[in-house]
Amino acid sequence: MPATEHLSLTERIRQLAEEVIAGTGYFLVDVEVRGHKGTRVVEVYVDAEKDLGLDDLAVVSRELGFLLDVEDVVDGSYKLEVSTPGIKRPITMPQQFVKNVGRTVRVRYQLETEDDEQNVVADLENADDDGIELEMPDGERRRVPYDAIHQARIELPW
Repeated sequence: MPATEHLSLTERIRQLAEEVIAGTGYFLVDVEVRGHKGTRVVEVYVDAEKDLGLDDLAVVSRELGFLLDVEDVVDGSYKLEVSTPGIKRPITMPQQFVKNVGRTVRVRYQLETEDDEQNVVADLENADDDGIELEMPDGERRRVPYDAIHQARIELPW
């Protein structure tokens, strides 16, 4: 039995999406599968350090759809949706933080040195492999490691 048969449907789709975007400068943010056999919706969220256009997403969608069909990954009919995460979805990956440096973010986190979870709106000043640097409204700079972040989102200006 091939090793791929032990993977969940979501993990198998994630694997194929990673194959499609390998070497492109894009990165996979998330894969969600909703619905039941015959009515499934496969949502694949892809991002890049630079903005992705509709043509870029169409290429990824076409190539991923081809692989999903050839390898018969999704049992029955399904709808494939490939998009960027959008501003309403949480920021979850270091690459997303890097892309959004200079924007205002809402971050829920808890540092080991603090008793309570913090929920702040601050400017994202820097992001690297280990964490982010926030500039608080009072001008204080605070370093937050990724493993301390419970949730982060872009704060809309309106």
